[in-house]
Amino acid sequence: MSVFRRMQLVSEPALAHSIVRLASVFQLLLMAATWKLWLYPDSFPRVPLIAVRLPHQILTGAACILAAGCLTLAGCFVNSPNACRRTILLCLAAACLPVLLNQHCLQAWHWLFLLTLASSLLPQPLICLQSVIATIYVCSGLSRLTEFPEQGPAGMIVRQLLSFVGIDAVTVETLRWCCHLASGFEILAGLTLLGAGRYPQIAAAMAIAVHLPLLAALGPFGLRHHSAVLLWNLQLLLLAPLLAITAPRRSAAQLDKMRDETAKQRLLRSVPVGILWLFALSGLFGLADNWPSWQLYSSRPESWQLWIRRDDSDRLPAQFQPWLSPTVIDGWQPFGLDRLSLAATGSPLVPEDRFQAGVIDALLRQCPSDLQFRIRISEPHPWLWWIRRERTLKSRAELQSEQSRFLLNALPQV
Repeated sequence: MSVFRRMQLVSEPALAHSIVRLASVFQLLLMAATWKLWLYPDSFPRVPLIAVRLPHQILTGAACILAAGCLTLAGCFVNSPNACRRTILLCLAAACLPVLLNQHCLQAWHWLFLLTLASSLLPQPLICLQSVIATIYVCSGLSRLTEFPEQGPAGMIVRQLLSFVGIDAVTVETLRWCCHLASGFEILAGLTLLGAGRYPQIAAAMAIAVHLPLLAALGPFGLRHHSAVLLWNLQLLLLAPLLAITAPRRSAAQLDKMRDETAKQRLLRSVPVGILWLFALSGLFGLADNWPSWQLYSSRPESWQLWIRRDDSDRLPAQFQPWLSPTVIDGWQPFGLDRLSLAATGSPLVPEDRFQAGVIDALLRQCPSDLQFRIRISEPHPWLWWIRRERTLKSRAELQSEQSRFLLNALPQV
């Protein structure tokens, strides 16, 4: 019997447990790659998700409990189903607490881990997990359908892939079409995963075709991206084909049973998947946060950039001087928030406007009150996400007014 056939015969609870073990292993690896974020949260401005004042030791303690729970699940030390469920619930609580205390902890891979744990507790965990991964591909592909995709991360990745095959000079139009084709293929891979029950090999092959080029472009022979990004793509490279190959196949008896379900039973079965898709797609129109809606390397998230007047640059505190770019444009210098985040926490900056507003606020509070600055905001149109607009904040009062419009907390922990 082939390995493919044997995997299809594994029971759904056993597969769900294997996926939880895989997710726990990568959670440990990614926490190790970004250990400063979890053990030294005050090394970078901390913006709680809700306005609470709690010491950072609680966050570190929750991270340690989370790591211990992941180690337990990954090592398969939990034998009974009830004990396994309790461990998953403990991990889920320990994983949620750091996010409440520090929005920076809501990295894409951490959000995926939260959804994996939550899905494993539902009656049909594999179907929910298939939808989770499918939303990653679909929403990521949709959000990259911008007017000028070649100017963003998609353009960098396509250029790197073209250079691998010896094509170093292409026209802007060609590069733009390559970016659009890559986005379309990503959307198609997500939709194919939804039909993996009928076409498992095709769904698995398309998922592999998405992530192998990404790993090549971002790896040590390409753009040399952060190790956490490589681990994240490696996790999806393993997880998506596994879900495709093991997608539930409905027998004739099971299909007859589903047809005999009442409307209430069908509704309860479809609610988790429906909520997941509604939440993810609403991020395209600014209703849900961009980051949990998987727009990770896209042009959809708002970008807040702090600029300092060149004449005032020497008034910045000494700890901020290395992150001030030497580039001067019209008398202003950009401040490298993303570089500071990577250096201080080993983690990328979360591309959510609420979090970026809190981080900039925290930095300005450590600067002289009369420091000349500008905050340049690049954001999408509320409904037409592929169209972007620019605006500028010129004072602390404008920043505070902007922070007050958010439903969740946008103020730093001070």
